[in-house]
Amino acid sequence: MRNDLDFLTDTILHISEVRENLEIMTGELTRRGLTHDRTKLQAFEFDAFVSTRDKFKKANYGSKEYQECVDATKPAIDHHYKHNSHHTGFHADGINGMTLIDIMEMVADWRAAARRSPDKTLFDTLDYCFKKYKIEKQLRAIIMNTLVRLKWIE
Repeated sequence: MRNDLDFLTDTILHISEVRENLEIMTGELTRRGLTHDRTKLQAFEFDAFVSTRDKFKKANYGSKEYQECVDATKPAIDHHYKHNSHHTGFHADGINGMTLIDIMEMVADWRAAARRSPDKTLFDTLDYCFKKYKIEKQLRAIIMNTLVRLKWIE
């Protein structure tokens, strides 16, 4: 009987600790959602992105037209990447310097950005993202599994 109670106590404690750990992660994701891309509201980034908004809206992610918009706003984009850890450009080691939380925010950002694309879906942009950010096979699979699980892609 004593082993049963010890096991039950240990299991309840374990479940509680995992829940607390997940709540910490959830809290960080919630904070990220509340503060995402705030630097775009600062005059330096805001003015640059407003000046190219119409062109960006017509350009598919990864296209020549998209790259022209990026080139036209490069100082603002560099500033944005420097201040937002969900971008690989924030980290000296690119994707390898990111946390799982950074990657989760990055993927959520990809989905939102893909919705603005005139002709492409999130799925259509993934190969370009994986190549651009040097995301290797294992992490690609994890991201794809997550997107399918969330029903963001089929």
